[in-house]
Amino acid sequence: MSAVVDYTVFDKFLRVDSWQSSHPLDDKRFFLCLQKVVEDPAFSAEAMGNYMRSAKGVDSYEHYLAQRIRDLVGKAWAVREYLQAVNETSAYEDPDVQV
Repeated sequence: MSAVVDYTVFDKFLRVDSWQSSHPLDDKRFFLCLQKVVEDPAFSAEAMGNYMRSAKGVDSYEHYLAQRIRDLVGKAWAVREYLQAVNETSAYEDPDVQV
């Protein structure tokens, strides 16, 4: 994996007019983009959010798109933490082991 994450993978998602709608199809598009970078050790959900804010010209937390971007950052953290937990757990022989 790379030392610098290419957050431009989200450009296609951000170009869709409805990306900020939280519609299930928009979320699916987001997750398909996220899949390309989330397992990179250098990935940061906060950096992803900063990239999105910059790409969409969001310069304030009061901007109408800021809440959607915060939600996407939260989803990215959740996916990353889930994958890390699953990968750690898969190292154990017994999946019922309390970690």
